[in-house]
Amino acid sequence: MNATEPTTRRSVLKGVGVAAATALGVSTVGTAAADDGSPGDEPVLLVNGYADTEDTPWWDVLKSYFREVGYTTENVHRADLGDVPGTTVDSPTEYAEVVADRLAAIGDEHGSEVDVVAHSMGGLDSRWAIEKLDAAQYVDDLVTLGTPHQGTYVAYLGALTDGGRDMIPGSDFLTELNDGTLAEGVDYLALWSSADELIAPDEYAALPDSLAASVDVVRSENSGYQEHIQLVSDRDVFEQYYRFLD
Repeated sequence: MNATEPTTRRSVLKGVGVAAATALGVSTVGTAAADDGSPGDEPVLLVNGYADTEDTPWWDVLKSYFREVGYTTENVHRADLGDVPGTTVDSPTEYAEVVADRLAAIGDEHGSEVDVVAHSMGGLDSRWAIEKLDAAQYVDDLVTLGTPHQGTYVAYLGALTDGGRDMIPGSDFLTELNDGTLAEGVDYLALWSSADELIAPDEYAALPDSLAASVDVVRSENSGYQEHIQLVSDRDVFEQYYRFLD
């Protein structure tokens, strides 16, 4: 940290990581979070979506991809939003509190920033935690996979649940979330598929254009032709974003 760099939670965490490595006699060249741009330098938090849990098989596939590119088991974390498939249907504002707490705990544990990979409504949980609950201080990169940033008309099928209502285009939740400002210091990448049966229209999984000027890095990219759950387990999708987690 140089004399002109402001003292922030982010800079303190980086300093802690370097200090810990030095105390253990480990070279700090390339070991501080994101210093060399190598995958695996920072822990990653996986956040599941509506009616899903991180115990479903597609998340095991994704975890294996992370291990193959250099992440340790200890560096890949789960959000723990629920254990029973079909029950994780509450409002993203509720799950965001869990995500914010997990980000703080993981950041403290590793002494570094955290990268987030979130699927479906999990991306809304994560954005609310980052942008509304002050969790941006713990986060470097956010990748969302098939997240209805602009809503989805399929959500009317879940309108009896808080989560379903919040994902309807034009909902009060989405209006407040997409207020024109993303979180400063966080890099955003939203991937959307042309074959996503649960996001209608497909491009509503892109971040709104109105948010593009609010941060330095914000990208929305088409991932190809994957179905909604395939976005988690498809290797080509993983290859498209994992190097973004630098």
